[in-house]
Amino acid sequence: MLAWVRTRALPWAVWAGSLVAALVLWTDVRRESAVGFALGTEYLVAPHIAGRIETLQVTPGQRVRAGQIVATLDAEAIDAELAILAAERERLSAELGAVRSDSQVRNFDTLREFDESVAAAELALRTARSDRNIRAAEYKAMTSQTEVLKSLVDKRMADRRDLDALLVQHTALHEELQTADAHIRGLASQAAAAKTRRQLLPTDAATQAVRPLQAELAVIAGQEQLLAARRAEIVLRAPADGEVAAIHLRPGEVAVAGAPIVTLVAATTSEVMVCLREHQAGHVVVGQRVELSPRDRGGPGVPGRVTRVGPRIAELPQRCWRNPEITEWGREAVVLLSEPAPLLAGQAFAVAFTGAVDPPPASPVEQPPAELAPAAKPAGDRPHPITIPPALAARTRFEPSALAWSSARARFIVVSDDTGLADHDEHAPWLFTMDERGVVDPNPLVVAGLESFSDLEAIAPGPGDSFYLLASQSRSRKGKRPGARQVFARIVVDATGARAEAQVRLAERLDEGGAALLATLGLPDTQQLDLEGLTATARGGLLLGLKEPLDERGEAVIWHLPKPDALLSGSSAAAAGLQRLGAVPLRVRADGLDVPGGISDLLELPDGSLLLATTKSGEDPTSQDGAVWHAANLDELASAKKLVSFPGLKPEGLALRADDAAIVVVFDTGDAPPPWTEFPWSAR
Repeated sequence: MLAWVRTRALPWAVWAGSLVAALVLWTDVRRESAVGFALGTEYLVAPHIAGRIETLQVTPGQRVRAGQIVATLDAEAIDAELAILAAERERLSAELGAVRSDSQVRNFDTLREFDESVAAAELALRTARSDRNIRAAEYKAMTSQTEVLKSLVDKRMADRRDLDALLVQHTALHEELQTADAHIRGLASQAAAAKTRRQLLPTDAATQAVRPLQAELAVIAGQEQLLAARRAEIVLRAPADGEVAAIHLRPGEVAVAGAPIVTLVAATTSEVMVCLREHQAGHVVVGQRVELSPRDRGGPGVPGRVTRVGPRIAELPQRCWRNPEITEWGREAVVLLSEPAPLLAGQAFAVAFTGAVDPPPASPVEQPPAELAPAAKPAGDRPHPITIPPALAARTRFEPSALAWSSARARFIVVSDDTGLADHDEHAPWLFTMDERGVVDPNPLVVAGLESFSDLEAIAPGPGDSFYLLASQSRSRKGKRPGARQVFARIVVDATGARAEAQVRLAERLDEGGAALLATLGLPDTQQLDLEGLTATARGGLLLGLKEPLDERGEAVIWHLPKPDALLSGSSAAAAGLQRLGAVPLRVRADGLDVPGGISDLLELPDGSLLLATTKSGEDPTSQDGAVWHAANLDELASAKKLVSFPGLKPEGLALRADDAAIVVVFDTGDAPPPWTEFPWSAR
C-alpha cells in the first residue's frame, strides 16, 4: 500500500497541486491583481539652527495638531543679543534726539543770520534808491533852472557868472547821480547774493544730520528682525496633524541644525503605493480604476484610481517580494482612493485592476483669445495647489495676493495678505519666494527696515533690483486704518536678502492733499479706499488699480503715479503727479449674478497692453468666478475684453514668467491651500 501511494498517488497529487498553482497564477495575471501599501507621510521636526533643547512637549504615540508646539530650544543667547541691540537702540535714539535738537537750533540760528543779512541788504538798497530819487528830483529842477538862466543870459538879461556857477552845481549833481546808480547796482547785487545764499540753505538740515543715526537704527532693526526670525525658529511646531513616531533627542541635549528631534507620521493618508510586477508594468495607465481589498481583514473593497505610474522598471521595495530572498523587479504606481477611508500607514492591500479608465479632469479655465496664445501650446492649465513646506505652514499664514519675478533671486517674490500667526509674529514684514514650479521656499524673506505690514496687496518691479510694495490702504473690519495697512514702500531684493529704502503712509498723504487732490482722483474721501493693483508702466512710474470704490458708472478706476520716488522722498501726492488715468468696465459672476468687478491686480505687458485681474468689488460674495481682462492699450480701457475666467476662484496676482512666454496667476482662497496656474502669452 505504501509503495502504491509513493509510486502512484503522490505523483498525481503533485501534478494536481502544480495545476492549481498555475491556475492561480494565470488568474492573478488575468485580473491584473497586485499588492499595495498605504503611503505614510513622515515629517522630521528639526531645527534650522543648532541649540540646546529646553523643553520637549510631546511623547511617543501622542497625537498632535498642525502648528502645535513640539519642542523649544534655549533662547538665552538670542535674548541676550536682543537685549544688547535694545540698549544700543536706546542709545542711538537718545543721540538722534540730541542731534536733531542741536541741528534744529543751529539751523534756526543760521537761518536767522541769513535772514538778517538779506534784510540789511534790502534796507540799504531801499535807502540808496530813496537818496538817488531825491538827487534825481534836484537834478531835474536844476536842469530846468539852467535852461531858463541860459535863455536870460542869451538875451543879456542875466549875468553869465550866475549861469557858470549853476552849471558847476548841475554837473556835480550829475556825477552824484552816476555814483548813486553804481552804488545801487552794487547793493542790488549784494541783496540778490544774500537771497541766493538764503535759498541755498538746506531746508532739511536736521534730517540730513540725523540720517547716519537713522541708518544705524535701520541696521539694528534688520539685526533685530534676523534675531526675531531666529527666535521664532527655536519654537518647533508640528508641520501637520499626525502621531509622534519617535523622539531622537531629549531636553538638555544639543540639537544640530537639520538633525531631527522628533519624527511624526501623518494622521491620515489617501494614497496607496502599488507594486506592479514586470508582466503587469505595461498594462496599467493613469486614470485606470482599481479596487483595493485590505489583506488583513475581509469586507468590501475600496474603489480608487491610478494617479501616477513610475517612469521605468526598477527593483521593487523588499516588502513587495514574494520571497524575501529573491529580488523582484517591476514598476511602482500610486492609487488615490475615490472615497475617504481610514488607512493605517503601511497597511497592505490586494489591488485588482478593473480595466476601466477615467478621462483626465477637464480644465475649468476658459481659453484666452488666439492672438494671445502661441499656436503650439495649449491655451490654459488647470489651477493646482502651491506647494507650501510644512515648516513654513507651521509658522505663518500664506494667502498670496501678488507676485513679481526677481532675477537676483531667480524666484517669484510673493506677497501675502497676512503673515505670521495670530498669537505669534502677526504682521511680520515677511515676503515669500516661489520657484517656477509653484514650490515655496521654507523660510520667509524678511524685509529689514520695515517694522510690520498688513493686508499687503501688490508688488511691482522698480529700477535695478528694487520693488514697490503697496498695502490696501483700506480700513479694517473694526473701522481702523493702522500704519501697517498704509504701507507704500520701495525695497531692494538681492542675493543677501531684502531691505526697505523708503516708505510712506499713502492714505495719510492722500488725506493731506485735501479735497482738491481727492476730486482729481475721483474720490469723495478715503473711507472706502481699497487699492489692490500695481504695475510699472512704459509711460513712467506706476499704475494703481482700485478694488473699491468704483466710479459713478460702476467702473473700476486706475490712477497714474509718474514719480513714485518723489512721493517716497517726502513730496506731496500732487507734486509726485498722482492723477486719475481712466476707468474700465469690468464684470464678474458672483452668487449667480453678473455684477461690477474691481481690480485685484494689474500687469502692463511688454507690448503696452494691460491685464487686469478682477474680483467682485466690495464685500466678498459666497461664490464668484474671478477673471482676467485685457485692454489693448491704456487709451482703450473702455473696450477691455474678458481674457480668461476662473470658476469659483479669486485671481489676486499677475506676473510674467521668467521667459516672458506665459502669464502666472495666483489665487487667494482664505484658509484653503492656495492654487496657481499659468497661460501662454506672446507679443503680437
